[in-house]
Amino acid sequence: MLITIRERASGVIGWTVAGVIILVFAVWGIGSYFEGVSKIIVATADDVEIDQEMYQQALTESRRRMVQMMGRNVDTELFASTVFKRQVIEDLLSNTLQKEYLLSTGYRVSDAQLATIIQNTPVFQSDGVFDRERYEILIQNAGMSVLGYEQQQRRQGAVDQLMNGFAQSAFVAPSSVDRAWKLLGQRRKATYTTLELDQFLDQIEISEASIAEEYQSNRDAYFKPAEVQVEYLKLSVEELGESLESDESELRGVYDENPERFVQPGSRSASHILIKIEEGADESAVDQVRANAAEIASRARGGESFSELAKSYSEDTGSARLGGKLGIVRPGTMVKPFEEAVFSLREGDISDPVRTEYGFHVIQLDKVTDSRVQPFDQVREEIEKEVRRLRAEEQFNELAEVFGNVVFEQPDSLDPAAEQVGLDLKRSGWFALNDGKGIASVNAVRDAAFNDEVLVDGLNSELIELDADTLVALRKLDYRERRQLSLAEAKPEIEKLLRDQKASVAMDIEGQALLDQLGSGADWDQLLREKQLGSVKLPENEEGLVEPLEQAIAAQVYELAAPDGGAVSYGAERISPARFAIFRLEQVVYGDPATMSDEQRLAVERLLLARRGNELILGWRRGLRQRANVQINEEQL
Repeated sequence: MLITIRERASGVIGWTVAGVIILVFAVWGIGSYFEGVSKIIVATADDVEIDQEMYQQALTESRRRMVQMMGRNVDTELFASTVFKRQVIEDLLSNTLQKEYLLSTGYRVSDAQLATIIQNTPVFQSDGVFDRERYEILIQNAGMSVLGYEQQQRRQGAVDQLMNGFAQSAFVAPSSVDRAWKLLGQRRKATYTTLELDQFLDQIEISEASIAEEYQSNRDAYFKPAEVQVEYLKLSVEELGESLESDESELRGVYDENPERFVQPGSRSASHILIKIEEGADESAVDQVRANAAEIASRARGGESFSELAKSYSEDTGSARLGGKLGIVRPGTMVKPFEEAVFSLREGDISDPVRTEYGFHVIQLDKVTDSRVQPFDQVREEIEKEVRRLRAEEQFNELAEVFGNVVFEQPDSLDPAAEQVGLDLKRSGWFALNDGKGIASVNAVRDAAFNDEVLVDGLNSELIELDADTLVALRKLDYRERRQLSLAEAKPEIEKLLRDQKASVAMDIEGQALLDQLGSGADWDQLLREKQLGSVKLPENEEGLVEPLEQAIAAQVYELAAPDGGAVSYGAERISPARFAIFRLEQVVYGDPATMSDEQRLAVERLLLARRGNELILGWRRGLRQRANVQINEEQL
């Protein structure tokens, strides 16, 4: 919608296509693009050669993927390590051997199969239908030919055939499913306490001598990164809309022509009491639950507080705490029997027991609000925003193409684009490649600013698509080289580093001491009282493990050996740089295979089959590698 499909392909869609292609690279490598070039051989697998160009391309792609995954946290020194380079060449070798195997064993994708794969790829569709023109443009903008892309897809399809074969050959015995359920369905009763880094920071003193020593030993670690300052133009639907004036007659016309849009629907507020039916319950048990629900309904009609009855008897724990209140119930939001009952009641009525898949419900209709047409003054602001938005989008689409063309055709200045599009030239603050504020808080903006064409050649950047409704172009104003920090400048950072390090050691020592005391027979509750530490019960079910802290502790608890008899097990682990956890495992209740539903058994079986299939695939790939005659030229890595 912005400029053309071609220009849009450089944004989200283009990256999606690139992602499809990268998946193929991950399996096949990229050697097919460099055949016939003068070669420096890095490695051979049987009779197949991997040349320097293939290897360097794979290195670049691996670096890009790691940066994409880890962002500013990536350790760039890793890229120069022997370990990283060795992994890249091993991946290339494995992919090469896999490719040769597929070719030799006749795995193929027919023309019809290829057409189906491509036509069903969503990014190549318009309104759910394959668009040939869109397909060709997107492939071209991803840097490939249609023929090259289709060859890659044929190869990927062959890989998929092989992988599906492995998956289908995997077998899982019923006894394995039972054993897996015992582990997967287990519940562990545990409590924990934590030590926080902040508890130890105040105890730490850092001398001037230690600060100076750290600075002298690691001077290279204390620097101010290279920074750039840019001027930029931003074209956005939002800002265009803000500059537009409203026409009162137009707003009134939208209101008068679309009265159905401004009807505020009626609503019903309800409360309920749920009495569940046990799975597999026979008819007499169901009748008993119905009778219990009917008795509760009778008590409510007799004057007892519905809210108090819900708190005492409802098995819907979420609403029971609120006195059974469900809030507003609208058509389509509840299961049909419940909804029908709600809309058959009058305000204040209490229903007979209503059966649903969840059990029997006693429903109270708390409030009825009739539908009404909202007056113009009440919806005027909403209509104004909508009209401004539509007019701004039209204006944006007209200006975007002009904006892009002028920025490209006059690359030495943003002034012509500012004049023709009617935008104000803005100035950023200083920012680094990995950090910035304002407009520079966007990764794409920082990447563009540090691109050689902008940073070195002094040209305008390409259009940067911040989102579907915002375009930015920038150019360099000024640049500051990376520089060494003085001791005085680095002191606050060094002091914090040393303080955190010493506090971290103190926290670990204290945590281990507590664990040793517990292991020697100290009472959990008494020890925690002495140390003024709280004790928290760990949720037994996965659904209750919402907080990252509890998820991390649960992972450690499930590593502990199950305690014998009435004993307990203790453990301790650094959960994060600023937190140390000590935990007590009190009981392990294993899952009972007899309680598995058909759906749960099927899910566990699929999990085991997938795992077994992956094991077969990895074993097959290792076998290919072991049987092959592989030579690696270490000097070329």
